Amino acid sequence: MKQNKLLLKYILGMCFMMLFSMTSFGQNSVTGVVTSGEDNQGLPGVNILVKGSTNGTVTDIDGTYTISNVQQGESLIFSFIGYKSQEVAVGSQSKIDVSLEVDAEQLQEVVVIGYGTANKSDLTGSISSISSKDFSAQPIIRAEDALQSRAAGVQVLKNSGAPGGDIKIRIRGANSINGNNSPLVVIDGIAGGDLSSLNSNDIENINILKDASASAIYGSRGANGVVLVTTKKGSSKPEINVGYFASVTSLPNKIDLMSSEEFADLVGSTVNNGGADYQDEYFQNGLTNNLQLSLSGKEGKLSYFISGNYVDQEGIVTNTDYMRTSLRSNLNAELTNKLTVGLNIFGSRENMHNLVNGGTRGSSDVRGGVTNVLSFDPSLSVRDVDGNYNLTSDNGSILVNPIAVQNESDANLIEDRFNANLNVSYDLLDGLNFTVLGGASFLHSNKEAFYGIPAGSSVLPARASFNSKRGTDLQLSNILSWKKEFGNTNMTLTGIYELQSFDTKTAKIGSEQYALSGLSDAYYLLELGTVNAEADLDKSTLKSYVARAEVSVAEQLLVTGTIRVDESSKFRPGNRVGYFPSISAGYNLGQFLPDGIFVENIKLRAGYGETGNQNIPAFSTAPYLPNDPKYAYFFNGESTVVGLASSPIVDEDLTWETTKQFNVGSDFSFLDGRIQLSIDWYKKNTVDLLLDQPVPKYAGGGIVRTNIGEVQNTGIDLSLNATVINNSNFSWNSTFVLSKVNNEVLDLGGVESIQGKALNSDKSEIKPGGSDDNYYSIDVGQSLGNFYGATYLGADNATGVAVYDTLDNGANRLGVIGNGMPELTWGFNNTMKYRKFDLNFLLRGVHGYDVFNATRAVTFGGSDSAPTNAEYLNRWTADNNSNIPSSGSNVIASSRYIEDASFIRLSNVSIGYTMPSSKWFNSIRVYISAQNLLTITDYKGYDPEVSSTGANDQDGTPSMDFGALPNPRSYTFGFNLSF
Repeated sequence: MKQNKLLLKYILGMCFMMLFSMTSFGQNSVTGVVTSGEDNQGLPGVNILVKGSTNGTVTDIDGTYTISNVQQGESLIFSFIGYKSQEVAVGSQSKIDVSLEVDAEQLQEVVVIGYGTANKSDLTGSISSISSKDFSAQPIIRAEDALQSRAAGVQVLKNSGAPGGDIKIRIRGANSINGNNSPLVVIDGIAGGDLSSLNSNDIENINILKDASASAIYGSRGANGVVLVTTKKGSSKPEINVGYFASVTSLPNKIDLMSSEEFADLVGSTVNNGGADYQDEYFQNGLTNNLQLSLSGKEGKLSYFISGNYVDQEGIVTNTDYMRTSLRSNLNAELTNKLTVGLNIFGSRENMHNLVNGGTRGSSDVRGGVTNVLSFDPSLSVRDVDGNYNLTSDNGSILVNPIAVQNESDANLIEDRFNANLNVSYDLLDGLNFTVLGGASFLHSNKEAFYGIPAGSSVLPARASFNSKRGTDLQLSNILSWKKEFGNTNMTLTGIYELQSFDTKTAKIGSEQYALSGLSDAYYLLELGTVNAEADLDKSTLKSYVARAEVSVAEQLLVTGTIRVDESSKFRPGNRVGYFPSISAGYNLGQFLPDGIFVENIKLRAGYGETGNQNIPAFSTAPYLPNDPKYAYFFNGESTVVGLASSPIVDEDLTWETTKQFNVGSDFSFLDGRIQLSIDWYKKNTVDLLLDQPVPKYAGGGIVRTNIGEVQNTGIDLSLNATVINNSNFSWNSTFVLSKVNNEVLDLGGVESIQGKALNSDKSEIKPGGSDDNYYSIDVGQSLGNFYGATYLGADNATGVAVYDTLDNGANRLGVIGNGMPELTWGFNNTMKYRKFDLNFLLRGVHGYDVFNATRAVTFGGSDSAPTNAEYLNRWTADNNSNIPSSGSNVIASSRYIEDASFIRLSNVSIGYTMPSSKWFNSIRVYISAQNLLTITDYKGYDPEVSSTGANDQDGTPSMDFGALPNPRSYTFGFNLSF
């Protein structure tokens, strides 16, 4: 793998040098400045082309340009989106200044709304738009980072600081208790896309459908909101772009632990071979390289965008790294005046090395990784005097040396993706268009793992595993649209017939009691151990009919209505069809406003819609015979054979989970459009929840998934965009977004409360300290995400024993002790430009939630381990009346470890300089930046944002920090170059 990485780096480096060597030479040069006729300010990015040739350039940040090899008698064509093109004949002059006239029709901002587009001024639903220019000043690897704190109502939390780790996206809170609450991602019209593998430099814009009146067009898959991504296309003269940045990442802060000597004094031992600081041994400084190449342009009727991206990240944990390679080709051809064909192809490979379970922890064992690093015996050195690992200790953690576990692990998650979509559009008549969109997405994933020293409470033989997954998603959309003007009334009618299929096959093979260790690619020799295997199939289809009508009367009254009918094979016949209607309206009040006031327009909006959720396994309503080692039987009296059990109870009447949402909003425009304000209030109720219910033991026990219960979210979204300053030398653009959401469980099917455990992204339970306690509670009348446990009262003043609120029988009183669902999020993004310098900074905040700091709990020890936290040195003694107990139970599931995790974070600061264009290049921007530079919080762990429950896990069990990897601090240098 390392040889392949070195070869790829070499090839990309050679390509980069070749691009750098490309120059153009000419006998005559023309320079000048292109300004806007509206405010006489310089226009950056204007295309200048010698008519009838491919010789051209673009203006820099101040609107200046230089174009070489221009002869007398030729003409220059100046073009820019939103302005009328202008043609100027070249005589003997060497300087040509141009003022472009605004094109009012082109200035209408077009927004993707799902199966079509609309002018932003005509929108009636709640939609947030993000352009590539909104995040171009920030070095971004993951596309999810482009959403963070830039769209009101959209919460983006980095669950893990591991490269390639989980990023959690929630739109207007969580709807489902047992289901996945992640939004539907649609990339270039193809539903079910994956943001994590997408090259952020390929993105042209992102539109987020937030309310049901907007997302109902996606029916059964739009309950959690929809993220629409449009990738770039060529539009002008050929242009080559090169982008590169390198980042150094590090652990933002350390947990304060006892030194080797302090711990040895505590437990009455001696320091072995100098001891060790296991945080320093486990964490490292990582280096990230990101190289981006693209070629775009338009030749006649053919436009093209071709890009490649290479990412190589070292994690902040030793022996971890992430690599991603991606290629994209977007081609669009106008074959005739009526027929247009587009073909988009994308392929990527990701390799996550020793980053398992979405990066929520660094070990395959929940007891390994960070929790063991912080609780392992610091008086014991990593290796003995002979160079061998000191694997176990009689003091501190009962687990195996975490450095040995990490160094002797070779776990690789390799994901290959290939996506292709073909778009054929034909104008049947004037205003009548028929479009066929066909897409195919393929995923091949291998997880190859070898653990020479498995984490656990004893030294076990090596083990290996090999997991394989193949997924194929197909989509065929037939879209008929008709646009017609009737005087001052515009109407657009859209009809859609769509077919989708989903097919995922998985196989898991594990080998325990591995006979040999130290083998290369040991996961291909599983027969050397005790092998167990299992396989699974998830296959479903979805057939849909959609109708939408959009009406605009005098550009004042706007009405949109949608109905979608979905038929899913996941449900039984008779329950497969779901109906998802929506209606919304808007009214522009600009005509009623007097001239000369600072408000230009006010638009009122209101809408109602219904969307569905079918996020359940494909065969959830079919009886099956479960197999599990717990059903093993000694048929021959010697060896066990895995058996089958009777089928669990299934609800054959299971059907759609439905979200009903009402939204009202207002859009304001102030001071000649320099300030744009949008405010939305919403209320959404999710009914017929796909909820797991316990089955009485007399009926067979277990759980059954059925349609019961209701969850409600109400909230406010606010978005403010302002051009604070805009003159010839200095500009300042600012965006502020704020979201407030209140979540409430209204019904649980007749019960008042349900308790449960946290789940990892692989659906395995997290049990801090090996306990079987429940840690979460879902309660009628309260928000999802309640923590459940004992109430800690402090240390007894007389004895120093830990004291908890108890019942009459002496048992700890259990109840709700906190909540892990954020109530308020905001972001403040600013871009300032002074001449050729630019500055960007992003502040964001998350408030009103708690984190269950199980990591901290482990550092205060237990019945079989000694505390390592430095605070324990200030424990209660007869001479020190401290509130830190010196004895008694360390109850992990207690309010002692529930912490307010609200934070304000300086997420990004970037400073750049753009060099003037020359005959060698169109533009060069160099920049330095820092990410995660400052966090203000009272949280006592590494990072208040991370969680050991993955991004796709149930939202009833959020915000548990049990060995979660913190988000690193990074310092970046980079440049962007265009030819």
